[in-house]
Amino acid sequence: MNFSDFEFDEALKLRLDSLYSQNRQPHAIVIEGADEEKCEQLSTFLTMRAVCRAENKPCGKCEQCIKAKEQAHPDIYYAQPEKKSQIYSIEQMRDIIENASIRPNEADIKIFVFRNAEKRLLPVVQNSFLKLLEEPPQNCLFLLLCKNSKGLLNTILSRCTVITVKGDESFGEEAISLAKIIAEGTVAPSEWQLLSAFSGFTDRKLADETLAVLTVIFRDCVAVSRGIKARIDAELAIKLGKRITTGMALQLVEATEQARQKILQNVNMDLLSAFLSGEYRRIIWQR
Repeated sequence: MNFSDFEFDEALKLRLDSLYSQNRQPHAIVIEGADEEKCEQLSTFLTMRAVCRAENKPCGKCEQCIKAKEQAHPDIYYAQPEKKSQIYSIEQMRDIIENASIRPNEADIKIFVFRNAEKRLLPVVQNSFLKLLEEPPQNCLFLLLCKNSKGLLNTILSRCTVITVKGDESFGEEAISLAKIIAEGTVAPSEWQLLSAFSGFTDRKLADETLAVLTVIFRDCVAVSRGIKARIDAELAIKLGKRITTGMALQLVEATEQARQKILQNVNMDLLSAFLSGEYRRIIWQR
């Protein structure tokens, strides 16, 4: 496999080599990662490899590769969300299902790319997609790009190969500040401080980013106890570590990830705050 034009880490190269060993071709791949640029780069690599006819794919020089790289290949379809709702509609999915049965124009394969899949593919649309994944045409590849694959149905994930693209998340100052206040509230004697901290959960995007920061803060508790540098705030990690065990930290991370999943499902934000507050207090103050 030719990685000369792509800056992939060694772990990802090994994963791809293993995935495509013995000329195997997955029919559906989920690309997940916080770094959208790196996920896009992997998507481009996979589309180029799929249409390239050279022996060492992707060659990056043939007409097929160039068209794929420029996103101008007639056999690579980039699903476009509805302008108003910013989701992939069930009507679009029906068109894609019909299109998938038609032979490619230039390449030996047709490729369908879905960006922000966990947010734009509602459960009802994913269910309509399921039969196509269960009985895919031999000449099709489906690429689903997302930040977190947990936003996709398990029935979809079970029929896809999931590739995680590692990258350092960057967080805004507002999210970091709010996450620190909430983290402080988890070990406060009064539950009121924690509930008060969650009052900032009015904007879904900010709430999701804040929860992402919280997962790092809770992991920092474990990291600092093992002599590893904290990513967010070493002093806060040490303070929390005096009250939170490794087991608790892992439970807190799991509860936080569950909350992020609920945001994708459009949960009421007041209910989300109540859920998290209760879970955090239960985990930390359990006897």
